[in-house]
Amino acid sequence: MRTLLIGFSVFLLAVSASHAGKKGSQVPAANAKSRGLVGQPAPDFSLPDGRGQTFRLSDRRGKVVVLAFWATWCPPCRAEMPGFAKLQKELAPEGVELVPIANDDPAQARDFLAKKKLDVWSLMDEGHRVSGLYGANALPKTFVLDRNGVVVKAIIGKVSEADLRRAIETARAQ
Repeated sequence: MRTLLIGFSVFLLAVSASHAGKKGSQVPAANAKSRGLVGQPAPDFSLPDGRGQTFRLSDRRGKVVVLAFWATWCPPCRAEMPGFAKLQKELAPEGVELVPIANDDPAQARDFLAKKKLDVWSLMDEGHRVSGLYGANALPKTFVLDRNGVVVKAIIGKVSEADLRRAIETARAQ
């Protein structure tokens, strides 16, 4: 009986150790991937834009682009959206395109934006393909691209409007 108990305890410890930190270990790896994009051409992609069109990143060359990965289940993401809606409208005439990318169910994302009366359009990355390219499985994550499509800043976590404006100015100066 004692041998059985010891064997079972060893088994439980081994299982616990093999699963410990598995989810958490994905976050540092994703963050490293995100940071590794700085100074590199942004991975190209196309996604439906929620307005019946297809958004292609490569079509935005010549503009500063801000990619903002978010989800309705992410409190900091929800907090950022009113500011993103404001900046999306304000900066568009200046050649800056702020592009929220919902890492969420499209219906939930659209419902959230409608309920909050946010006048903002968002891409829908339902299969998380684009999020994977950018290491955006831990949210929020924001990437600022210069006019040549090079990532000049990767922001991990909630971004203030002031910090985002500074990053956009850096991209404009490139």
